Amino acid sequence: ETAPEGRDISVWKNQLAPKIARGYWHLGENGTVLDMMYAIRADEAEHRDVNHVVSGLSPDQPNPLYNPEEKFDQVLKKYVENMLKRGKE
Repeated sequence: ETAPEGRDISVWKNQLAPKIARGYWHLGENGTVLDMMYAIRADEAEHRDVNHVVSGLSPDQPNPLYNPEEKFDQVLKKYVENMLKRGKE
């Protein structure tokens, strides 16, 4: 977002993300490479957080992140939306 104009990275603000990425990350028709990078960072942050939580569980502890009542895709989409919102603040 704050990359100096004229730098290769500044193009990401306006460059359309690849179609496969716009679909996978739910970026919409006008999703940019910058939007895609935020989505990827949010996803990787989720992996980090999950790994830190579950790596500390003993074998007899239930996984606090497993919720069979809620669909995983809904949880992930909400998480990515929240991370995107936080990334732009």
